[in-house]
Amino acid sequence: METSQTTTPLVPFDDYRSQIKTRLVAEMVGKKLNQLRTPALVIDKQILERNCQRLGKISTGLNKTRVRVHVKTHKTVEGARIQLESAKTDAIVVSTLPEAYAMIDSDLPVGGLLKQVLLGFPITPDKFSDIVHLSSKIDVFQIFIVFNADNLSTLEALESFCKTTAIQNKINAFLKVDCGYGRAGVPINNEKTLLLAKRLSESPYIEFSGIYTHAGHSYSSQSADEALEYLKNECDIARQFKDYFVSNEIPIECVSIGATPTVKAITAFMDTHDMNYILRDIDEVHAGAFAFLDRQQVATGLGTYRDVAITVACRIASVYKERNSLLIDGGALAFSKDTAPQGGFGDVIDPTVENDVGILASLTKVSQEHGILQHLNESTLSRPELHIGELVRVIPNHCCLAAACHLYYLVIEGNSDVVVDVWIPVRGW
Repeated sequence: METSQTTTPLVPFDDYRSQIKTRLVAEMVGKKLNQLRTPALVIDKQILERNCQRLGKISTGLNKTRVRVHVKTHKTVEGARIQLESAKTDAIVVSTLPEAYAMIDSDLPVGGLLKQVLLGFPITPDKFSDIVHLSSKIDVFQIFIVFNADNLSTLEALESFCKTTAIQNKINAFLKVDCGYGRAGVPINNEKTLLLAKRLSESPYIEFSGIYTHAGHSYSSQSADEALEYLKNECDIARQFKDYFVSNEIPIECVSIGATPTVKAITAFMDTHDMNYILRDIDEVHAGAFAFLDRQQVATGLGTYRDVAITVACRIASVYKERNSLLIDGGALAFSKDTAPQGGFGDVIDPTVENDVGILASLTKVSQEHGILQHLNESTLSRPELHIGELVRVIPNHCCLAAACHLYYLVIEGNSDVVVDVWIPVRGW
């Protein structure tokens, strides 16, 4: 049965992003954060660039392992440009097709800054026409095909679509393999896994890109040493998959591994460990939250609050001294309800601490539009920075979901609170 093809109505949204950026830049650039409406998402461009430069040390400091950056956090061309230039790569991962269109239709591919785009979510048959179209617009466009143990339906549907539409070029596809996270991917040493890999490598319509892992369980790391062990384990499993396939005469061109804690471990231990050996036979590493980081990533022990490029600006709306609490104008729709090992939903930066990041209070409770800072002592409650109407900046638990709550981002640089740009993210699916 032929599957109907779906589309995202890109044109009105593209026009909207272009028009609103022009208007917001004219209205907001040059103003201080406390002159603008809250809650608002704030990106420190200087920290973002520094994080991406650290990632770029993998590209320049190791023998053969390259980097693929993920744009799902910010979903902007401006952010992707910084990632590509600073991380010394030409490859990205996107989470949605509108992200793919925005990046490919921008000027990033001009001059070769962007050459490879991977859709980092398993493809479904209703999107095949978009995949074929995007594949014709960029050097390499790649997809995931993820199977369960008994189902070849996605591959069969893709082959049927390609045959019916008589496409000129093969579709590039990764096979996602399970390295212990358990979210998606095929198991190792399994006859059906082997059958699936053979079907991919022998398909007349598929260019088998290789295998892809994601060690999402590494987010439970509580130290750099723990993250390093997750990295070693992910590399070992990826190599086992490669050896398993190659020994069964299935060539594997690329092995791509990664998650933010494991890739952070690479940069943390490059000077003290033989990372070329640890990453032997690993062709590529990828990481989702590496560029921006957040409170969750600080909990892994692989960075500090000084490395977090994203905050949410809020205002103090009420002071409740009898309850030792404050109310801010940012709730679940400004932060999401993602949790972190530290508890609560975010940490308020102390503006009086220079050359470091101090924490003034924690965001302990959120409802739709309300955020509550609780368990404050009398000294903290009396701080002038926490009077009604004052602006505070809060480090969120999860940078990706916090960013998804906002229509635009205010961009600053370094210690300045002056807006230098406004970014408009891609929305939709």
